[in-house]
Amino acid sequence: MYALQPLGLYAQDKVLEDRLASQRLDRMLDALGRTRADLTVYSDSNLPQVAGDLETLWPPDDPPEGVPLHWTRPLVFTMQHLEGEAPDCSELLARCPEGTRAHTINALNGWIRTRGYRSRASDKERHLVCWPAWEFGTQTGCPHGCQYCGDGKSGKFIALGMNLEEYVEQIVGPTLAENPWQKCFRMIAWNSDHIAFEPEYGMFDLATRKCAEFGDRFMIFHTKAANVDWLAELEHKEHVICLWSVAGKEAARIIEPSAASSLERFEAARKCQEMGLSVRFKFKPFVPVRNWREDAAEAVENLFSCARPDSIGITVLMWMGAEALRRRIDVSLLDPEFVEAMDAAEEDLQGVQSGPFPIEKRLEVYRFMIDEIRKHDLDVNLYVSTEAPEVWDAIGDELGQDGRRFLCGCGPVALPGAKLGLSAEFNCSTWEHEGFPDE
Repeated sequence: MYALQPLGLYAQDKVLEDRLASQRLDRMLDALGRTRADLTVYSDSNLPQVAGDLETLWPPDDPPEGVPLHWTRPLVFTMQHLEGEAPDCSELLARCPEGTRAHTINALNGWIRTRGYRSRASDKERHLVCWPAWEFGTQTGCPHGCQYCGDGKSGKFIALGMNLEEYVEQIVGPTLAENPWQKCFRMIAWNSDHIAFEPEYGMFDLATRKCAEFGDRFMIFHTKAANVDWLAELEHKEHVICLWSVAGKEAARIIEPSAASSLERFEAARKCQEMGLSVRFKFKPFVPVRNWREDAAEAVENLFSCARPDSIGITVLMWMGAEALRRRIDVSLLDPEFVEAMDAAEEDLQGVQSGPFPIEKRLEVYRFMIDEIRKHDLDVNLYVSTEAPEVWDAIGDELGQDGRRFLCGCGPVALPGAKLGLSAEFNCSTWEHEGFPDE
């Protein structure tokens, strides 16, 4: 796992009482060069005090030299609740220091969302094209510090559910059994990155063992990390699909400051491809920094010097309005033409999921990237990820795929070997809404 230097280590008392969870904790502490003596153990009695500490501990006034800032976030080890909704935490919150968030209380108590479902109805409402799918998660918070991400930029801690054996048996296994149409599942967490904590965390070992029981199921990691050497020893690595969110060297350096560098991610993909694993890339989100064309063209060249992926996706930064972008990213780092276009379209794009950049600027990026990629590979599957139908209408022919049935990076039927595993029960993306089973 990453050589993190957390400012604090917190463990729920229930973790220490559980044999498998406590063994997992010891493995992770050992990898961090820490011991149980470094833990603050909490229960309901001192949880308000711990919550208050977590609200103020990070970021440090004097960060250690040579360590990415976001690698110093405190770690919380908790027993994840596997059923139901988060309980009313108002009584606990009333005992906490002023300003403590309910999110902090819930995370300490193990109320981390266990799984999510991307539905056709939600995509229709948000006017986006994607694939319906179940996905899993046992963490909240991230060590990468991506400036476009709320938790990445300012999240106060990382919380990890430690009862993974129960999670796989009670959540992952039943979900696979109840959804035979879905072949590929993201282990993506919520604003987190699981493989930063492997192999000591052990989620991919457990999840791929479960996939192997079904034979035709695969677990996807969607990452900005380069921590992949552990995969060589994974017993069922053939059930892993490797997907990197990538960027140009400069964009990665200034926008994703504590993630692996652009070159490190490509090198990690090379290693995985040499292991025989399915490798994919997404330029997502594509942040139009100054000199983005030169930066992206170099990244594409570096990509193909390392790997031959199943697919490459592209998505210009979206999911937020112009005001939110200005809060998260210093706009002086961005291409002035894109900032000007964003400002001019701000009123029109209020509440539009594919904003804050207008479609003509997004298409400018997509066409540039298509041309650059095709200089190196005429056949690789290209797509725009979670984009508006109008974008597919405009450049579907240039991408070379049908937006109704396209092979992407983390779709539920995007099989290894660049195969699309459609079935009579599941045969189209969210662009069409007829002929599908009820949700």
